Amino acid sequence: METQEPVKLKTYTRNNFFNKTYCVFRGASLREISRRKPNYRSESGSTYYYTKLGVYRLANHWGRAAKCNWRLISDFPAEIDDLRLGFAEWTDFRENLDKDVDAYYISVDFEIKKVSYKHKDNPEYDQVAVLRSADATRKLIKQIKNLLETHKWAKYYDYDDLDEFREEVITRLINSNITLNELRRELV
Repeated sequence: METQEPVKLKTYTRNNFFNKTYCVFRGASLREISRRKPNYRSESGSTYYYTKLGVYRLANHWGRAAKCNWRLISDFPAEIDDLRLGFAEWTDFRENLDKDVDAYYISVDFEIKKVSYKHKDNPEYDQVAVLRSADATRKLIKQIKNLLETHKWAKYYDYDDLDEFREEVITRLINSNITLNELRRELV
């Protein structure tokens, strides 16, 4: 029986975290950096505060940042000029692979009707959801948001419970390479 080598993750630090990485920052209160001076200020105005464990980023733009893909998940409101503070540990950074590489999978929380994407190196990855390129992931997320937020699409189908049917359809899209149009034809 062949055993697979464990995936060795690149180690990120204050010297390389900004070079082609993917990361999900967690929201933080501005109080956490109130007594700190920024270690770095980017041309776009983002400020960075380094710690032993990771980095705080104060910015008014998240998503694509240069050659990085940095998301912010936060319940904190923007406090000044749409600036939001996020924190990520050095171990949260992953290599942001070329846009054509299948490096992302889609995750849905059906209770709160929220869809997001995650990197394939995420320890929570169940190896079931299909890995997709960045563009394919964005396109499917847009379709899934429509399925989650509307109900008109379901009027042509026979089902007992819309929420169960919605979850079944979305789960099938996430865990296979079937397109939404192919799935619609199959369901009729």
